[in-house]
Amino acid sequence: MAEILDGKKVAAHLSEEIKNAVEESINHGITPTVAFVRVGDLEDSISYENAAVKKFQKLGIETKQFHFPEDISEQEFLDKFKEINWDFSIHGILLLQPLPKHINITRAAQLMRSFKDIDGLTVMNLGKVLTNADDRLEPCTPAAVMEFFDYYNLDLKGKNVTVVGASAVVGKPLSLLMMNRDATVTTCNLYTDDLVDKCKNADVIVSAAGAVDLIRKEHVKPGAVVIDVGINFNEEGKLVGDVAYDEVKEVAGYITPVPGGVGAITTTKLAEHLIKAIEHQKQAILFIEDKF
Repeated sequence: MAEILDGKKVAAHLSEEIKNAVEESINHGITPTVAFVRVGDLEDSISYENAAVKKFQKLGIETKQFHFPEDISEQEFLDKFKEINWDFSIHGILLLQPLPKHINITRAAQLMRSFKDIDGLTVMNLGKVLTNADDRLEPCTPAAVMEFFDYYNLDLKGKNVTVVGASAVVGKPLSLLMMNRDATVTTCNLYTDDLVDKCKNADVIVSAAGAVDLIRKEHVKPGAVVIDVGINFNEEGKLVGDVAYDEVKEVAGYITPVPGGVGAITTTKLAEHLIKAIEHQKQAILFIEDKF
């Protein structure tokens, strides 16, 4: 029977550290402030934003919300986004996705200052994931996954890891983060031939493919770590991940539940990234003052 990797417990531990950092920042005259930018009224985006705002406010972080109609022109939105980006009272920006099809997410991300990019969208931050730079702000979901290995002292060095899912915001950066810890990583997707063969010898399996019951008992070797990043709804309308939880937990050594696993940590990691972003901005100011 697998040990449950409890995302709520990990998030609570991080939250105490963040609260202390927020208090210290306020004592030094800086009130950590984050901007939520949303275009349109997609129910999932609204729900995520409301939960994140509630979490940030609980941690003592100021929030500003910017909402734009779905039919706003791309140029008008980009002009508004520039204004938000250059507002020095805002220390971090979360651009909620998806954007309407007529607004290019890449163009928007390119306008964002990398040290305000708390969800790791910019080319600069993604490049720093590749080079393992200390000042990177990686995408929050891969960062949440890595937090499990830190909190539970699970060493990745020399381990065989299979990541199922190769998106730019989860699978790809997560593979790099694990490679940076000296893991041997195999990256798969929904079209991979013989997925069982690619998984069954892995010490760690992370599934972020978005398919109900994709990872089953036959995919998992005894004692493996299984991290479920999937967010799906089954035929009964119940929130589930990619992993057939009830059968896999009988084989795995460690497993994350859905809900209560990776998703429980993501907004907390965003808050942690905001604190890190403020430190980057303070260092940039000190550098400029030193030069002039």
